[in-house]
Amino acid sequence: MGDWWQALTGDLQIFYAIAFISSFFLLVQIALLAFGIGADVDIGDDDPSSGFLSIRTLTAFSFAFGWTGVLMKQADRSTALSVGVAIAAGLAVFLAVGFLWRSFAKLGESGSVDYQSAVGAHGTVYLTVAANRSKPGKVEVMVQGRMRVINALTESDESLPAQTAITVVGVVDPSTVLVAPH
Repeated sequence: MGDWWQALTGDLQIFYAIAFISSFFLLVQIALLAFGIGADVDIGDDDPSSGFLSIRTLTAFSFAFGWTGVLMKQADRSTALSVGVAIAAGLAVFLAVGFLWRSFAKLGESGSVDYQSAVGAHGTVYLTVAANRSKPGKVEVMVQGRMRVINALTESDESLPAQTAITVVGVVDPSTVLVAPH
């Protein structure tokens, strides 16, 4: 390998060095992601979902820059043109990876409903809720931006018939809320 490396021009050695080092880091990132270890560090940004200027995007830039520079120099292009095209390719990949990870961050919700967020919400009884927690009924309540029909209990001394206005006052378990007449 020493003879091959020595035969390269200085600018081609730099492009290869950047390409090899960034390829190594890219492979490490891919391997870590495959094992569920996908932490990234956003540089100079308090919002981790931003996705720009992070270790991941800088690695992507370096990878595209290095290999594009190698290809340009091997095609006998000038160093200035090679650097310019390599920078353009690196920036394109940098932005693509940044937008991709930003959109991935927006998908980070679990998808499960958190009825605790319904506490204080107003709704109506859908199926009669029996008095004193004796038998659950169902209520219609807006939860996390969607109208939902939820199991409900009440501590009221009287049953709450259908169409009664209610307020969610607590959560009994992950699928049942506690309601009171409104």
